Amino acid sequence: MIVVKAPLRVSFFGGGSDLPQFYNKKPGMCLSTSINKYIYLAVNKCVADHIRVVYSEFEYTDSINNIRHDRVRETLKHFSLTNNIEISSFSDVPTKGTGLGSSSTFTVAMAQAASYLSAPLKNKITRADLAELACDIEINKCREPIGKQDQYAATYGGLNQYHFHSQGEVFVQPVSHNNHAYGLQNNLMCFATGNTRYASTILHKQTEDLNSDKNDVIGKTAQMVDMAFQGSKYLSCGKLDDFGQLLHEAWMVKKTINSGISNDNIDCMYETALKAGALGGKLLGAGGGGYLLLYVPTKYQRNVTDAMTDFNKFPFAFETKGSTLKVI
Repeated sequence: MIVVKAPLRVSFFGGGSDLPQFYNKKPGMCLSTSINKYIYLAVNKCVADHIRVVYSEFEYTDSINNIRHDRVRETLKHFSLTNNIEISSFSDVPTKGTGLGSSSTFTVAMAQAASYLSAPLKNKITRADLAELACDIEINKCREPIGKQDQYAATYGGLNQYHFHSQGEVFVQPVSHNNHAYGLQNNLMCFATGNTRYASTILHKQTEDLNSDKNDVIGKTAQMVDMAFQGSKYLSCGKLDDFGQLLHEAWMVKKTINSGISNDNIDCMYETALKAGALGGKLLGAGGGGYLLLYVPTKYQRNVTDAMTDFNKFPFAFETKGSTLKVI
């Protein structure tokens, strides 16, 4: 049996610049970190002539073409794994609408497991090839209107800058895990909004707007890329409160890109946190729901916790390993 453990991610700056509708026009960059919340995938070759897939649903079929889970189906097709296989997935968090990159993280785990099953005696797939394969499966095979940040974050792990260039080239630049990085981690809080959403709905509208440059979406996304570079500078020199305030500025810009990114309830939740001592924050992922990330100096964290009693707190820590595979 193969077990893959792939981390979810928290993105700070630059979201949307990983879409081809942007990076084919201007260079993109996202700053994000993987976290110690995971998707687990157990894959086993079996004797019985069937395919079994267990996730939030249960599938049992004798034909790969009958698999409803598109990422499982397309990954198995890519590696010509057409039968005699059982797949079960588990997650530390809900797998839809969280803004933590769960769909892409699942695809990375599935691709890593299938790669090993197809050629267990060959050299393991490289991180770059694994991330690109996951991108190809989601974007080209499943036709999802998404970017490339999440697949790379799950594959590489750690706190990184992800640079996106024309024709889809991606360069990964690690950010040193020094005392400043750990200081940032200590000043972050996260709460569930209680709303879930499908990122593809918001991203589909965003890709349309990027194509037409409606509402100056290209200019605003470029502004958020500049903020990603500025945030990296603040982090490298320990200006953590400036980093937090920049999160607020970036969130104010992002909200103007698409009316579906926030709503009155989320705005009220965010304002409550600011009044209690948060310096900045943002919704994770494409927006519309999921988790609200906050930068809160430690001396104000009790105040914020007390003010946010109606919302479930989501504790997390940075992680550095990325997706890993074990044979048991």
